[in-house]
Amino acid sequence: MPSPLSKPRHAVVVGGSFAGLCIARALADFVERVTVLDRDRFPDGPHLRTGIPQARHLHVLVTSGQRALDRLFPGLMAELYDRGAVPVAAPTDLLSLSPYGWRERFPATHTLVGASRELLDWTIRQRLAADRRIRFETAREVVGLLPGEDGDSVAGVRLRARDGGPEILPCVADLVVDASGRGSRSPGWLAELGYGRPEETRIDAGLGYASRRYRLAPGVADGWKNIMVMPKPPRVSRGGVLYPIENGRWMVTLGGFGDQAPPTDEAGFLEFTRNLRSPLIYEAIRHAEPDGPIHGFRRTGNHRRHYESMSRWPEGFLVVGDAACAFNPVYGQGMSVAAQTAVVVGEHLRVHRGRLGRAAQAAVAGCSATAWTIATGTDLRFSAAGTVRPGRRGRLSYWYLDRASDVADRDPYVLRVLTDVQHLVRPPAALAHPRVALRVLRGPIRPPLSNPPLSTPPVTAPGRPGAGG
Repeated sequence: MPSPLSKPRHAVVVGGSFAGLCIARALADFVERVTVLDRDRFPDGPHLRTGIPQARHLHVLVTSGQRALDRLFPGLMAELYDRGAVPVAAPTDLLSLSPYGWRERFPATHTLVGASRELLDWTIRQRLAADRRIRFETAREVVGLLPGEDGDSVAGVRLRARDGGPEILPCVADLVVDASGRGSRSPGWLAELGYGRPEETRIDAGLGYASRRYRLAPGVADGWKNIMVMPKPPRVSRGGVLYPIENGRWMVTLGGFGDQAPPTDEAGFLEFTRNLRSPLIYEAIRHAEPDGPIHGFRRTGNHRRHYESMSRWPEGFLVVGDAACAFNPVYGQGMSVAAQTAVVVGEHLRVHRGRLGRAAQAAVAGCSATAWTIATGTDLRFSAAGTVRPGRRGRLSYWYLDRASDVADRDPYVLRVLTDVQHLVRPPAALAHPRVALRVLRGPIRPPLSNPPLSTPPVTAPGRPGAGG
């Protein structure tokens, strides 16, 4: 339980993003009220909104994120399944073509959640709307921070109504959390108050992708729930995913690096799909009914703002989610890191009696560390700049990871550990454990599969949906 001593009265969350919704729930146990400010007007239902263009594309909620969400919102995973989300047993339900061949469909160790971003956001917003401590203020644009009287703290935000003229109004708060996404203006806001700007790191592999929703013909997906066709660098830089979402719909997301980004016209989209390393996705959608237009997306670079390293930091202020550290969305880490961060911030508030400051920002950075290592370690190999050349140790690391992925296609133990790392439930160092390393160095135990494993293997349930590893 939070300590009643020095309890802040009011917290403001800038941005009703997924990260903002999660952090609002964490804050609610430590303040009298939480106000979530957003530039958009939220839809009255599970619908797309302009402030989240990424919502039109595939979203994956890995095991660590599911666990964190169930801590923040008990029973949320079960509620999503009740609303039509699809449990996808991994790797059993997957047809996965890795750079080395088709992956065997071993008994399941994890469960993915097949759901659209709008269903996830809507379900969480309903939970928060039922909490009398939390209030949403939409069509509000935050334009700066209010400085505290002591000169070392933040005392709220300055905002204006997006449709009500230029008047700027103060919104006083004891705690302010920026969850406004990649377009966050916190660097400028902090500079205006004399704190300077954070150092920033950008690693961009030049990935572009395009997505469309479909309704598949009856019987097309019998025996599987997910198809993943990965690139095979450096020769093939295209890939694609077919993934189920609620209400009998399927999401197709195609991606390519550099000048291989998929087109967004009808003929070009289908032709791109047909020319992937396997035609399976094309065969599944060629006679499917489109359920919306094709949407492209290009803003996929990894971007980290090093707030934790700034020489000065105001008390009562925090930056979370993509506003602090944004990952290439292709790795499906962003939502899970946001949920984990909210859990960690809640624990920090309990220990520090409702206070936020430099230590809390360092904890946020720690939540992103593993996902950042995974995303950038891979993307450096595709970096559009082409100037990052790994040393001998880096080359050895790449060789080992490639070898581990190859072995994992045919070794259930190595695949389990690799999946645990990808689902952020174990650190990357788990792949160097002697038992894993011995199997990796020994090499694959069987020849690669030349054809997709269409027959379903015996299923060993990983527990209730959402329990994961």
